[in-house]
Amino acid sequence: MKLEELINNNRESFEEEVSTDLWVKLEKQLPRISTPTIWVNSKILRIAAGIVIFLGVGFWFGKYSKDELYASKQDKMISSEPTLVTYTEAVSEKRKNLEGLIEENPELQKAFLSDLSDLQKNFEYLKSQLPHNPNHDQLFEAMVQNLKWQIELLNQQTAIAVDVNKHELL
Repeated sequence: MKLEELINNNRESFEEEVSTDLWVKLEKQLPRISTPTIWVNSKILRIAAGIVIFLGVGFWFGKYSKDELYASKQDKMISSEPTLVTYTEAVSEKRKNLEGLIEENPELQKAFLSDLSDLQKNFEYLKSQLPHNPNHDQLFEAMVQNLKWQIELLNQQTAIAVDVNKHELL
């Protein structure tokens, strides 16, 4: 209890009034910490956003214009080769004829189209290699050979379809 009595007896001496200037003086003595303003951060963010947009647009144009450029090169190269055009037209004509013959027979249709799709995939692969490969003559020869095989296969499939249709009519 001695502490309580001491505080109660000397309460007036503990209570001093502090001048209002004291806090101002203390604030002046404290080190200043500079905080980045929102304007600086927004400027950096604007620059970063501009760079991201610029890169995105560049990537988009680069990707899609390259695909269109290669496609147009392929079409020009193929259309400039009359042999390829002739064989391609023959394949599409024979395919239409075959599809008319086998449209009522789904098993035959499935078997025929799966065989033909393998050759067609190979042709598309050769076609995709055309702009990149400097040996255009060899690629054209391979493409013509592929189209000849497609025509040969379509002729055989047409003969089989005609025989099947004759037997179904009997």
